Amino acid sequence: MVTRGKRRSNSKLHPNQTSLTQLLKDYNTEEDGTILVRRSDETMTPFDRKYIIRSLMRETALAPELYNIKPMTKEDAILIAREVERNFNALNPPFVNSSLIRELVNWTLLKLQKRHPEYALYRNMMSRVGSSFSDVWSSIWRVKGFEDRENANQQSGNPETIHKKIADMVIKKTVPLGLPPKLEKAHYLGDLHIHQLEYPNRPFCSDYDLRYVLKNGLLADGTGFYTAAAGPAKHPEVPILHAVKVMAAGQCNCQGGQGLFNFNVFLAPYFDGLSYEKIQQLAEMFLFETNETYVSRGGQLVFSSIQLEAGIPKLWKDAPVVMAGKVHQDRVYGDYEEEAQLFAKALLEKFIKGDQLGKMFFFPKPEIRLRKEYFEQEAAREIIELSCELSSKFGSSYFDNVIPGYRDADGQDCYQCCAYHFSEDHDSLEPKVLYEDGQHFSMGGNQVVTINLPRLAYKANGDDDLLLQEVERVMELARDFLLMKREWQLAFANSGCLPFLTQRPRDHPEHPPLVDLEAQSLIIGFVGANEMVQYHTGEALHESQNSVRLALRVLVEMERVRKRFVKETGLSFAIARTPAESTASRFAVLDLIHYPYQANTTVKGDTSNWKHLYMEGGRTGVPVYYTNGFMIDHSASVPLHRKIAIEEKSFPLLSGGNILNVFLGEHTPDAEALYSLTKKIAHTQVGYWSYTTDLTACKHCFKNQPGLKASCSFCGSNEVEHYSRITGYYQATSNWNSGKQQELKDRYRLNMQELM
Repeated sequence: MVTRGKRRSNSKLHPNQTSLTQLLKDYNTEEDGTILVRRSDETMTPFDRKYIIRSLMRETALAPELYNIKPMTKEDAILIAREVERNFNALNPPFVNSSLIRELVNWTLLKLQKRHPEYALYRNMMSRVGSSFSDVWSSIWRVKGFEDRENANQQSGNPETIHKKIADMVIKKTVPLGLPPKLEKAHYLGDLHIHQLEYPNRPFCSDYDLRYVLKNGLLADGTGFYTAAAGPAKHPEVPILHAVKVMAAGQCNCQGGQGLFNFNVFLAPYFDGLSYEKIQQLAEMFLFETNETYVSRGGQLVFSSIQLEAGIPKLWKDAPVVMAGKVHQDRVYGDYEEEAQLFAKALLEKFIKGDQLGKMFFFPKPEIRLRKEYFEQEAAREIIELSCELSSKFGSSYFDNVIPGYRDADGQDCYQCCAYHFSEDHDSLEPKVLYEDGQHFSMGGNQVVTINLPRLAYKANGDDDLLLQEVERVMELARDFLLMKREWQLAFANSGCLPFLTQRPRDHPEHPPLVDLEAQSLIIGFVGANEMVQYHTGEALHESQNSVRLALRVLVEMERVRKRFVKETGLSFAIARTPAESTASRFAVLDLIHYPYQANTTVKGDTSNWKHLYMEGGRTGVPVYYTNGFMIDHSASVPLHRKIAIEEKSFPLLSGGNILNVFLGEHTPDAEALYSLTKKIAHTQVGYWSYTTDLTACKHCFKNQPGLKASCSFCGSNEVEHYSRITGYYQATSNWNSGKQQELKDRYRLNMQELM
């Protein structure tokens, strides 16, 4: 017989440990038994329903602004607070924080919303945004992070990136609660994607007129009170450094990329009389400064681009030089064509050389302008040839082709960020070119919203008219958010925020600001034209001319709707192929969830285990995607001339930007052959393209080799990193989301015989 005695513990409490009962009591209870509430302002106070009444009235005061309804009355707030107190006392929790009380408030609003429908919207405003303790704690210590691999340009494990991601987590969960319900639902369900929700008060991207800084000097904070105020550059090193700092400061006020158009043209007068060796040194300094300014949002390189002309464009030949604080009426940019060409040549040579390890410079992206006359001039042709040599080695060059008739070769425009296109109205060209009364160019985008074309095809179910109706419906939703975001941002700027972008010359405050926020483009992008027609017609873009015609019909409809928006608002709307680094995968995952039968027939990638991967790692861990923009299936074994024949048709219709990706199979293609190919593509309708070569870098011996190799061919180490172009920029593939990694595997790569 077993005698039951007192149960003994196998472990002893540490001297500093206490019993669970005491631990819970120590959390919040006063000696007299009063329950204390831990508040978000790092204080503890006794429970009092007056705080609930005050919060309900204060926080629902946003109701007229957000939802056009009245705030909660004091009488209703008292009734809610009493109900919460009754529930609170019934629960008798061992310890309390303000989050628990807020949950009780929201539960009470939820219970009563049938009788009071407005309570559903009050609940939005009373919600606590953020995340679970587990998710935040894991993000802090990199067990796993919020939106891991959402942006390949951000370094995993960087403490500043971790800090940014946690801030993103809060804001991205806050902004949708302030949207009209139909917009919030459209975003979460995947009819459309609102980009950069974490930055509701910033513009998207900006391409700067460097002459503003050459005339007025640099105020990196926009005021000169928090940073040193620098005068206009007089010596050649200074404008180089100012150019880097303009883009770095700009990223603190923007969501996306920073660019400098006419980069070598505007700096050319500073190189007058310098030796080529000195110009090369300045070019090298610029590249290292840009690639070592690791201070952008969340600790990353500034996502940047520079526009390089192989000569002086006609528009600028007789324009007065702006430098050293003056507009020089006796000197014009046409006088400095040789200096502009030497600087472009020096930059490209340093791009080709790479850094100390022989690795490519990731930024800025060199945007090479192609004009008909440049192929006929020896010095200009040499710059294009160097661009092709750079493409052969690293794939870095981007070709901005103004030869096609739809491109305005005599105007001023730019490609920047991930292939977004911005142009200037002809009516305002002359005073801005002449820098009259401080007028200058300001090109950029305010916000991007991308629509899910395959989803619209699933809803239309083969009905052409219904498909076009769906396109217009979702574009109207996109417009609504773009207008809302513009209003938010302008109010934010007018309150004294966005100081760098809104700065004006100190000696002429009546002159235009650095960036004209009111003129920025409102961009509607799209993903998955290929999958849209594949579902609608049964054939992909490369399989049928009927599919191409349908896709073009949709783009024509989008352009019609865009023009209507412009006419109705007087604002600049643009249609673009968005890069969709993570959006293409997000849409695919959401369609597998909500339209599984339809999506399983069109989604690209590996869908075999997608549910498990989604549950375990979220959407960035699922290797599925849609094809970007108007591109053909990345895995389609189609020769380049056929690919161009299909994709070039979309370029004249996309005022907001587009790109042709040429994925190269040969590891180091012949640069002369690429030049010949470049000349041929320049006489098609393709306005912007790049050649992508894959690279392998060894982490052991630090040597680089072309192609995606499992091990280093120099030292045999298996510790290697792969690099390729993810959308409109190069970055390590280990940091890509799973959808993009799958796309990398699927890409059909062309050899030179197919190219020629």
